[in-house]
Amino acid sequence: MSMTKHSQVAKRYAEALFATIVASDHAPASISEEIQQVISILEDSKVHSVFHHPKTAKKRKGELVKLMNVSPITESFLLLVVEKSREGLLPSIAYHFEQLVLEAQQTTIAEIVSAIPLAAETLENLTGRLQKLTNKTVRLATKIDPSIGGGLIIKLDGKVIDGSISHTLKQFRQSLVN
Repeated sequence: MSMTKHSQVAKRYAEALFATIVASDHAPASISEEIQQVISILEDSKVHSVFHHPKTAKKRKGELVKLMNVSPITESFLLLVVEKSREGLLPSIAYHFEQLVLEAQQTTIAEIVSAIPLAAETLENLTGRLQKLTNKTVRLATKIDPSIGGGLIIKLDGKVIDGSISHTLKQFRQSLVN
């Protein structure tokens, strides 16, 4: 299966789970947290080696899911994923599901990359400006990367605003060559 096909399948599973949750009056955000916890458990090397081993029976995987002690709706979903042999898609399903939850909450995540840690006041100002720009609630995910030299790189709703010094220098070099 190609990556785009995988992504489409994962997206369909995420949409089906989201529709089920909305119809059953559960909180999508809490289910999203549970799925993230499940993925963390499955990333543990011992659990991963058993759960993702080709010789591990679906029944055994189902027993492992039941041991995770998640809500009935999450457990049913995970058992379906195991039954359909789609457990390899769980991280992708979780990503698409999180996007649906954020969209429903009129929220977006802005990834901020800076060369040095930013002051709380700077982050507050940035959040306010991004909320005005998007008309959504903005949550920040910050990352420190000294290689950008200075300035900021902002990734928001599929767009990248690169105001880093390294990017500016690269553009300047290009303009000198041309």
